Amino acid sequence: MNRTAPLKARNAENEHFEEKSWSIKMKGLTRRQTGPGVVFLLCVVSMVSHMRQEKLKFTFMNLGSSFEVGHGNEHNSLTHLTYQETTQLVADRLRSSTPSLGWRSSAASRNPEWSPPPERTNGYLLVRCNGGLNQQRGAICNAVLAARIMNATLVLPALDTNSFWHDKSGFSGIYDVRHFITSLANDVKVVTTLPLVGVVYKQHRRIKPFQLRPPRNALPNWYETVALAKMKEHGAILLSPFSHRLAEELDNLDYQRLRCRVNYHALRFREDVMSLSSKIVARLRAEGQFLAIHLRFEMDMLAFAGCTDIFTVAEQAMLVKYRMENFAEKTLHYTDRRLIGKCPLTPEEVGTFKSVYVKMTCPCILVMNTSCIPVYL
Repeated sequence: MNRTAPLKARNAENEHFEEKSWSIKMKGLTRRQTGPGVVFLLCVVSMVSHMRQEKLKFTFMNLGSSFEVGHGNEHNSLTHLTYQETTQLVADRLRSSTPSLGWRSSAASRNPEWSPPPERTNGYLLVRCNGGLNQQRGAICNAVLAARIMNATLVLPALDTNSFWHDKSGFSGIYDVRHFITSLANDVKVVTTLPLVGVVYKQHRRIKPFQLRPPRNALPNWYETVALAKMKEHGAILLSPFSHRLAEELDNLDYQRLRCRVNYHALRFREDVMSLSSKIVARLRAEGQFLAIHLRFEMDMLAFAGCTDIFTVAEQAMLVKYRMENFAEKTLHYTDRRLIGKCPLTPEEVGTFKSVYVKMTCPCILVMNTSCIPVYL
């Protein structure tokens, strides 16, 4: 008889029990929505405590250069500074410009072989951007590049401003249209609307675009073949949705430069937007240091990430329905997603984070809520 068999069986049962017990504990923890928040807060408190005890006796973050490079005297005298003086020194360093380390901007310059757009194009390109503001900004860059690839005239992109913010500003209400058109004059032709083609029943008629749904991360070849063929057939095409509809990794460096030229040079906010944002930042800086938090607690983000368990049954049904209508089918487990940091902090966790941060003598906290309006907690 094998006497080790019962022992192995008991060990296996113990291991299974321990794994099950650990799983139950973790599930209970995540149901309370405190797991990642607690871990994060413990790390912050531990770090702050260590920094206070050691009086920040270390070389600070490498922000292009450390305090030891060009700041030798400051680094050597850190141990003689008070905690408040050291904190201010770090804050000043974080806000200062970092050295380029040899990197330089190449977006503004064009290749000598980069020809301006011809007088006659193959048709008109319309796109309907979707997603958050960052995704829509990226979609605008891709729209310009797609127009260049197809030798098309780009109509000002339509922004999805109604889904979450219920705002009808559109492209012209956010960006400087004249600057956008003139800065890209050597890249693509841009117009504000489709041209009139005639009068029907005493009403002016415009070209009716043919709508296409581009594949996600489509290669330039798709635009040169499928999209271009429809454009030549109908005179204009509408690409919708248009978030992540052009591959990011392209071998053509001039194409990548054009994307950067759009993002960093052509897309400029309107004067009233710039003026208001400058006033907000100036008032915050006048109060001292502040922390900016973007909650990302929005329907599209929560549905995309699969973060549903913290809501009521009715709200979960709304998120599941939204995901089925807008995103590819994929099995997501809330507990697993949350443990790897794929779900945003809940409002309760943000409140806890605020409490800890205030104790770190930060005089002001700025939170961006779901309407993208700055408010004080």
